[in-house]
Amino acid sequence: MSTSLTTAQALLAVLPLLNRFMAVELRQETGDDTTMSQFRVLAYLAEQPLTMSDIARKRNVSFQSAGELVQSFVERGWVIRMPDPTDRRQSLLHLTETGRDKFERAQSLMLQRLTGFMDQLDEDEKTTIQQALQNLHRVLIQEVKSEHDNRD
Repeated sequence: MSTSLTTAQALLAVLPLLNRFMAVELRQETGDDTTMSQFRVLAYLAEQPLTMSDIARKRNVSFQSAGELVQSFVERGWVIRMPDPTDRRQSLLHLTETGRDKFERAQSLMLQRLTGFMDQLDEDEKTTIQQALQNLHRVLIQEVKSEHDNRD
């Protein structure tokens, strides 16, 4: 079996476990059925205000799906819509103080949990994982850019 195939199989075995642990931490903080996809949207908004179109594009979902997701945040008081000063036809989505607090506390719990896992590894193992993740991130970012360029 090729190294690429065995590595891909190992990654597919680890990702669901990692997602499960992170989802538990997320729900512990948010106290509801917030998903990892929803958490990712909160992370985008923690970086900067975005339009609904921006979120749909980043999540690779329909405008309607993005709207439903955002509406759930609005109803919880985690996101507010404000007029876009550059285009009055659109709204910019901003995290509220409550939304930012929920995001930051959930992220902190996730990082604590992951740190506990990393503490069980020796320094060489941690270095290997860190380097592999950086390389995988680079390849995935290149692929996302390539897909985006092909759509334009």
